[in-house]
Amino acid sequence: MGKRSKRQNKDPLELKNMAKTLESFGLKEHQSDEMKSSGPVEASSVRQHGDPTMAAVLAEALAASQKVERATHPFHTYPARMHPDSARLILPHTTGAVHDPFCGGGTVLIEAKLAGRKAFGSDISPIAHLVAQARLADPKLAGPMRKASRKIADKAKLRIDVEVPDVCTSWYQHHVAQELGRIRDGILEQEPDIQPLLNAVLSSIVVKTSYRKSDTSNKMEKHQRRPQSTAILFHKKAREFARMLEEMPAEPSSTLIHGDARYVVPPQKVGLVLTSPPYPGVYDYLPMHQLRYAWLGIEPEDSLVREIGARRNFRSKGRTDALKQWMEDTDQWIKMQASILEPGGAMIIVVGDGLVAGKLVDALYPTTEAMKAAGLEIFARASADRPDHARNAIRIEHMVMAVKPA
Repeated sequence: MGKRSKRQNKDPLELKNMAKTLESFGLKEHQSDEMKSSGPVEASSVRQHGDPTMAAVLAEALAASQKVERATHPFHTYPARMHPDSARLILPHTTGAVHDPFCGGGTVLIEAKLAGRKAFGSDISPIAHLVAQARLADPKLAGPMRKASRKIADKAKLRIDVEVPDVCTSWYQHHVAQELGRIRDGILEQEPDIQPLLNAVLSSIVVKTSYRKSDTSNKMEKHQRRPQSTAILFHKKAREFARMLEEMPAEPSSTLIHGDARYVVPPQKVGLVLTSPPYPGVYDYLPMHQLRYAWLGIEPEDSLVREIGARRNFRSKGRTDALKQWMEDTDQWIKMQASILEPGGAMIIVVGDGLVAGKLVDALYPTTEAMKAAGLEIFARASADRPDHARNAIRIEHMVMAVKPA
């Protein structure tokens, strides 16, 4: 048995009840429901309302669907993210610092950094925080991270038995799980400043090397991987990520906050709040990141309880009560985030139809009403139809812009 760190010694005990934790919130380890895809499908019938100039900008931003390879966007899939081009198109039409209170993997923050804008981002998910932190890291860390990844990969190829989280055993070939475990252990031996980046690289491969169909589907599809191929993949992903990171500007810096949008704001006023909050009853983030929680030794309970609009809430509370809760949460987070807008600043929200018990839920009206209640004035809007192939339906998605009176 190889040497284990303190975190390893307690991980099996902490993670032993992961499956029970999932079931206690109405989620099963082999949940097969389709999740929201990591990028939008092509929009059709785009409609514009309000200020003609900004409505046209929003319409173009909402219609963005092309694959993006710039900066660190390609590193690490992140389901339900805002399209990078949406943020890129909007930023030139706004001023001041930028904040995304549902920042996910950091898409808006990356585009703000590329545009030379100071940016803040918050998210309740520790996986989101990990991915965004890595994508926005100091480019100087790319070299040390790449060098460390080679050493970790070489050591991971050795046949030294390590402990594997119980919840993961059925999702991997034995030798794959062992290599992932050795990678996890090797990361703990590296310098503290590069450990988060290496953990993000590990996070980027745990689904690909598993039996899961994809990041957005928990269906099990067994396949074979050759011994040592997981360690090789880890090193390859680290090299690719290092090249992306080296192309990122070092400044301006971005500030990440691990917190709930209903209660947490940046430490200063901003000129733009640009975000895409969860749609009501459409998906649960936890099953998407189930394996990541386990391999990274993260307890998910806090995120489980506090997610806004989670599909499991609609299953457990019923449609009426869950929708009421989602609307109250929407009022609360919009009011909180509007409080840090500068006079004349803008809040732009991407929101789409919810899906509850097979029925679509209009998310636009509650969102615009919450913006008005927070003292903002609706300025422009674009709406588009998007096909939902998993459910054989058309869902409407909106981008709404409101401004704070000067």
